[in-house]
Amino acid sequence: MDTLEVKNIVITGGTGGLGFAIAERLMTSGANVVLADLPGADGEGALAALPQDKGRAIFVEMDVSDADDVERAAAEAEERLGPIDGVVANAGIAPPTDAFDYDAQSWRRTMGVNVDGVFFTAQSFAKRMKAAGRPGSIVMISSIAGFRVVKPERHAAYGTSKAAVAHLASLLGVEWAPHGIRVNALAPGYTATQILKKAQESDPEMMANWLSQVPIGRLLEPAEIANGVAFLLSDLASGVTATTLSVDGGYRPA
Repeated sequence: MDTLEVKNIVITGGTGGLGFAIAERLMTSGANVVLADLPGADGEGALAALPQDKGRAIFVEMDVSDADDVERAAAEAEERLGPIDGVVANAGIAPPTDAFDYDAQSWRRTMGVNVDGVFFTAQSFAKRMKAAGRPGSIVMISSIAGFRVVKPERHAAYGTSKAAVAHLASLLGVEWAPHGIRVNALAPGYTATQILKKAQESDPEMMANWLSQVPIGRLLEPAEIANGVAFLLSDLASGVTATTLSVDGGYRPA
């Protein structure tokens, strides 16, 4: 029996990119998913593209940087789909900016989405799991940029935020373990998202330099990241908490 079958799982930033790939992977294993994303996201288009023959999917508007909005969206998700068993805190931003040029607003915006948003999301759903006495699994999307300086630089805010996410997963994984709530992070390496595909086309030399640092010699596929998330959410990882799983093709910076 698939260990994700009939589980209800929320994915923030779920309508596109990595979030959508994760949703697709979970649904093929029989999970029901909540695509949580900003107002204006193409929720209907994302729902139509998902394989809903094994699981059910709904779209809920959510601004992860707003704690009150997360609470509202969490209540809506449970009302429409039922108690939530798992959460993928995937929503994030990565505006490239020279460290000299960050202003307070842009720095705080990155932290507000990438760190505050991850915490608000995890906290809101974990409180519901605790109140119901239900076990749960939370996966926070970090990055190899949270552990190593990824060149070219210009991602001081992003890298700092992703380091914070990995440590937050460790802290909450320990604190919430007595309540049966597992918390882990997953750190993707260079992945074939639309952004990196465009970078590969516009600057093949830079991409070749990046790939020279990846022993498997290629970009990871979003499905490979999604497989790691599926494992951490599933009962196969029942003994895994407070850790970070790197899915990076063996990345080693030059």
